[in-house]
Amino acid sequence: MQRIGIIADNHSRAADGSDMPQAVLDAFKDVHLIVHVGDAGSWGALDRLATVAPVVGVEGGHNGETPDARIAGTKRVIDAGALRAGIVHDLVRHKLTTESNPKLAPVEPDFAASLARFFGEDIDLLLYAGTHVARIGQAGGIFLVNPGSPTLPADRPKGSLGTVAVLEVDGGIATARVIELWR
Repeated sequence: MQRIGIIADNHSRAADGSDMPQAVLDAFKDVHLIVHVGDAGSWGALDRLATVAPVVGVEGGHNGETPDARIAGTKRVIDAGALRAGIVHDLVRHKLTTESNPKLAPVEPDFAASLARFFGEDIDLLLYAGTHVARIGQAGGIFLVNPGSPTLPADRPKGSLGTVAVLEVDGGIATARVIELWR
């Protein structure tokens, strides 16, 4: 079984990533890989995450100031066990949906085909962000995971900790859970 920590929208401002809450690192203590789905802010946040597990990710609108080898542009596809996971920060910006919160509204009726064209291959899982609200669901036969935001959740009082997600893939079966950091 592969366990993947998923984080997005932390918008780190500290160059060394010291503003990444310890609760995030604790939530990811047993993962094999961490995927950052954009808006990391300072790349120091990635360094802090890398103390727990290897990190890969994509850009959002709020990125580090220099290129980082762990970040592969605005989209990428990775192996997640026996499945393929497409990763993109903002579905609306890339014209894949007309909205992604509170509901997901794909631009095209065949969402899976739209995603395959966008990523250049079929995917089984979609990791996306930009809403600052966690969501796990399914659309067009694709399993969807949005981890929300650990530091700027849109569905919590200002200053509250939010959420991250953990994806578990065992063979060709994926499950995910949202981890509440504010409790």
